[in-house]
Amino acid sequence: MKVAIIGAGLSGLSCAHELEMNGINPTIYEKNDYIGEAHPHVGGDLRIVHRPIKDSITYYKKLGIELKPLNKVNRIVHYSPNKRTVINGDLGYFLKRGKEQDSCKNQIYAQLKKSKILFNQLADYENLSKKYDYVVIANGNSNFTEELGCWQQWVTTHVRGAIVLGDFDPNALIVWINKDYCKNGYVYLTPFNNKRASLISITTDVNEKQIDWFWEAFLYTENIKYTIIEEFKLQHKTGYVYPHKTENIYFVGNAAGSIDPFLGFGVMNSITTGIMAARSILYGKDYEKLIKDRVVANMHMHAFRKAYNRMSNKDYDLLITAIGLPGIKQLFYDTGLNVVEHGGGILGMMNKIKKNENTKNKNTLLRR
Repeated sequence: MKVAIIGAGLSGLSCAHELEMNGINPTIYEKNDYIGEAHPHVGGDLRIVHRPIKDSITYYKKLGIELKPLNKVNRIVHYSPNKRTVINGDLGYFLKRGKEQDSCKNQIYAQLKKSKILFNQLADYENLSKKYDYVVIANGNSNFTEELGCWQQWVTTHVRGAIVLGDFDPNALIVWINKDYCKNGYVYLTPFNNKRASLISITTDVNEKQIDWFWEAFLYTENIKYTIIEEFKLQHKTGYVYPHKTENIYFVGNAAGSIDPFLGFGVMNSITTGIMAARSILYGKDYEKLIKDRVVANMHMHAFRKAYNRMSNKDYDLLITAIGLPGIKQLFYDTGLNVVEHGGGILGMMNKIKKNENTKNKNTLLRR
């Protein structure tokens, strides 16, 4: 059986690894001349996002993928305009991204034995679909999926990032939410170690020029004085894909809508879709059924984002305060509650209560 994979990212490499383990050595077409990502940064892999999966690293291992995290996340610091809440516990992992050998992609690449990788190749999926029994599109974006009419746009996100120097807790994730400098997004800091970190601003519903203004507003408002040694900009598109397979062509990773539409962390979805595409090829199983859990999780995350977008800075203060309350903190972080599944509904109720309260206050004023 001949299989071509377009893209040597997380999903493409995971697909190749699963195929190799079952006696098929695919050919991977990679547009770059390296494995990894152009800009170094640190991603979060949080337990609260992946429920009912208890531990992502153990889950990847069960799928056959060995990933060594950069560090554990033992502390999350949340900032809203006027509130601060700190959560401590076994909260997840930090994963290194970039070109270095211990980055996620290079770790999986090192586990391949026989797959052939052709670098500097801009592959044409139409031609490959005629030469190979199967083609797996893992090119990291929605270009081919849109071209084939399988893509529904959800969110366009502008990313402004920096590598900064300072004094950091290597086990702490810091998150800022404030409409004044990230509109419907957020800013987060994830450390490489105690002296170096990535600082990332995620802003939606803005253009490329506006993100620069929001970035400067963040630095000024939060009085950020870290030494910046590298900066970068990216654009991410997240959306819904259906079907995830057409004829002999599979979509995996970001081409399959794997970037979650709220936090933007897509490691779990990328690895899973890559492996499940391989299993569908190997055993003739229904790919849609194999990835249903990940697709549904993204739909819940999209509902969460839509509710989040309707919140105000005052709502952010209320949310951050609530997260720190013993009962709420225990419910969110210490139980098996699927926050992704129910989070949109919870925020939706908050918005409804606020709307009803505003209407009630308005009617009271009119009666006066």
